[in-house]
Amino acid sequence: MSKKITVSVCICTRNRPENLKKALDSLEQSTYPIHETIVSDDSTNSDTEALIHAEYPSVKYLPGPRQGLGANRNNALKAVTGSHVLFLDDDAVLGETFLETVFAYLENYVKESGDEIDKIIVTGTQTDDGHVIFPGKQDFLGFQKIPYQENEEMETVVIISTVFPAGVFQKVLFDEKLVYGCDEVDFTTRALKQGFKIKLCSEAVNHHFGSDINRDFYKPYHEASRIYVTFKRYLSTEQKVLKAWVYLVIASLHTTAHSLKAAGMQGILKTIQTLRLVSSYLSLEYFPEGK
Repeated sequence: MSKKITVSVCICTRNRPENLKKALDSLEQSTYPIHETIVSDDSTNSDTEALIHAEYPSVKYLPGPRQGLGANRNNALKAVTGSHVLFLDDDAVLGETFLETVFAYLENYVKESGDEIDKIIVTGTQTDDGHVIFPGKQDFLGFQKIPYQENEEMETVVIISTVFPAGVFQKVLFDEKLVYGCDEVDFTTRALKQGFKIKLCSEAVNHHFGSDINRDFYKPYHEASRIYVTFKRYLSTEQKVLKAWVYLVIASLHTTAHSLKAAGMQGILKTIQTLRLVSSYLSLEYFPEGK
């Protein structure tokens, strides 16, 4: 391949210095050289910054915007100088041969297909509690649980095991309204509209060790993110107005029924919180102040 591939590993973190240390240590075992490592830190204390400065002086440390994961990912991208980007979670570790496997696959794919290397997003898989996680296609409600058929065009990725060409971020950025959840689905569906392709390299595997830290902070946002992102996809990306509004009604009813069944009246309170978040996301996206 004539163009040299250099990879920037971006890690967005929040109050997880012990997990982050394991993630950073795993990078040193990579069989493919890493061009640079960037940590964007949304922590509410200085522990992570102190760790980086004391033990990882070669890592680029950036204070995060503290607005959620979407904004934190974009913040990390400001420091990227590599040709390709991997977003590794702070509670994940890099597979020793992950990058080598991805770039060997990419080289072979480009050679055989004739596609431009700068237009290909490669997703691998991840292990999670002993299970191998593959990308899942979204169903109507936005849940990523439909297996892809062989040779089916892919629309989603496993974010911690995905290598993006850096040029995609000149066309698409992460939605900064998204504090947590579905930010990668929103990103990839918009990237596809810009002419990028997603290819699966299932032999490339990273490993996730889910941390309980931040779970309570992120929990209220996940359901709202799924509803907002799926509505946005139908309305703006696919430009199917009727489908989008029908979806919003059905998704709201589904969430209400599920929460009521699971937690009774407490579930209703959770649903109200979720739908308020969805409403705020939609207001900011489609009716921003001053327009």
